[in-house]
Amino acid sequence: MNTAKQYNMEDFSIAMGTGNIFQTILEDYEKLGMVGEDHNKLMCYLAATTRLMEKPLNILVLSSSGAGKSTLQDKTLKLMPPEDVIRTSAISDKALFYQKSLKGKILALEEAAGMKDTYAIRTLISEGYLMQESVSGCQSVSRYVEGGCSIFQTTTNPEINPETKSRFFVLGVDESKEQTRRILEMQRKAHTLAGMMENQDESEIIFRHRTFQRMLQPYVVVNPFADKLFYDDDRLQARRDQPKFLNLCNAVAFLNQMKKQVKRYGDVEYIEVDREDIQQAVELASEALGVNLDELSIPARNLLEQLTKLGMKKFTRREIMERTGWTKTRLHIHLQELMDMELVILESGKKNTVQTYKLLYDGDLSCRKFFLGLKTAETVDTAENQ
Repeated sequence: MNTAKQYNMEDFSIAMGTGNIFQTILEDYEKLGMVGEDHNKLMCYLAATTRLMEKPLNILVLSSSGAGKSTLQDKTLKLMPPEDVIRTSAISDKALFYQKSLKGKILALEEAAGMKDTYAIRTLISEGYLMQESVSGCQSVSRYVEGGCSIFQTTTNPEINPETKSRFFVLGVDESKEQTRRILEMQRKAHTLAGMMENQDESEIIFRHRTFQRMLQPYVVVNPFADKLFYDDDRLQARRDQPKFLNLCNAVAFLNQMKKQVKRYGDVEYIEVDREDIQQAVELASEALGVNLDELSIPARNLLEQLTKLGMKKFTRREIMERTGWTKTRLHIHLQELMDMELVILESGKKNTVQTYKLLYDGDLSCRKFFLGLKTAETVDTAENQ
């Protein structure tokens, strides 16, 4: 590519980075032939970008065979600089120790259905490096692999090891009839003149994104609102979700770095998370980390709706039966369902005593699909206006 075109592409990349980059990402995925899956597209692109950060995000794409999980990963990796991508269909603990430095790379593990959860992968994420001591003959051999990479996995196995799940953002591929219809329409369009014209733009789109990615600087990200963003401490899930959410805020700010003022503390250059970054992170986290209310049975959903409308933040079973007319057995079954999803918790009471429950859900079921359990809006607004 000649120098003039290269500089021109850098200008386009800067324009992308200083504009609405999330909208551009979605438009470009569609031009590359991938429709729907907006949330998954943004999460994958964001995670791939965090390979340049101190704490990269990791993605596990789960779906049935043939549902499109590989397409999502393939399109994402195509937009990244090839020198930063390491792809493999399977990898063992032992093989990982023979890798060179993984820092700043994307480690893409494809079709992990039959692959065991490796201790090395979990260690690589948690510790940021791998170290192994072994004996060869009469000599001790040490192996050290520098980590700091973003890990992508695809799998058809719905039984996810809890230790693995705690280290990944788990994305489910859209297997709905509507998504199938969109894919079929896209496949037909690819054979038309309009589809051929869009296909000619593919190489330019890929080059523009790769140029943009190479222009990103490994700035430290500081979140001045971190102490104003908090989860309900009633939910055990919060222990796992809060670090993920805060890292997601940092990742959004990192992707938006071309819009930000670069500050300095000593020799460290850093950028700050702003309110817009947090709002974008909340939208992404709601689906990636939130409780999917669509998974509730209809009776449990009705119970949750009644509890919300009655404004009963704390209650006993007897109080609910009196207010709703539900039988003891029916209430027991569906209250337990809400408790399993940590939408309601048992606050006090021992066996054979009156038990008090607490409602954690605080939204409107008619307009919310996910419950995140995060307190943000009021605290961030207050902090920003001070």
